[in-house]
Amino acid sequence: MSVSDLSIAKYVRSHVQSKIQSKQREVKPQTTGRLEKAFSLLPDDILDLFLSENRVLTIVIEPNLQIPLGMATKTLRKPSGLNYFIIIRQEQEDWPEDLFLGAFFRELGHVVRERLPEDEWPVPRGDRARFRERIEYEADAMVWKWGLRHYSMRHLFATYPEQWAEKIVSEIEKILSEDRRLH
Repeated sequence: MSVSDLSIAKYVRSHVQSKIQSKQREVKPQTTGRLEKAFSLLPDDILDLFLSENRVLTIVIEPNLQIPLGMATKTLRKPSGLNYFIIIRQEQEDWPEDLFLGAFFRELGHVVRERLPEDEWPVPRGDRARFRERIEYEADAMVWKWGLRHYSMRHLFATYPEQWAEKIVSEIEKILSEDRRLH
């Protein structure tokens, strides 16, 4: 194992919590391996945000809910800055690896883009919905910038009806085009 691999393994061990109430509260080795792989695929500057604790992140494995939900990112503002929590449901641990990674990368995109706590989002329903939609596109665009588009595509086309996935892809391309024009 390289120094980077050891740093990633240590980071994952110290930043993942299981909220599953069972005899074995430890995180599945398969999940730990997938999380380590995800961090190892990040560009060095993005990986450094996490390893250096410039982005405070806790990954929480929670029990399944009555209705299936995707992974989620929650943000908490503290006096020291923003703290992020990526919520992974127990059922998602059994997803195919590429789908799991695609969903997890989107959530990491939220953390890198410094997603605001929900209580700081716009209040009117329409504005709030448009804001949420935009930050989802921006999180996906981050994954594409990292060169991990294939994981994003796997997640999008497995999660959304084809016409919605195609719309999301179109919006991501617009964001990337805007970024290129600005730079």
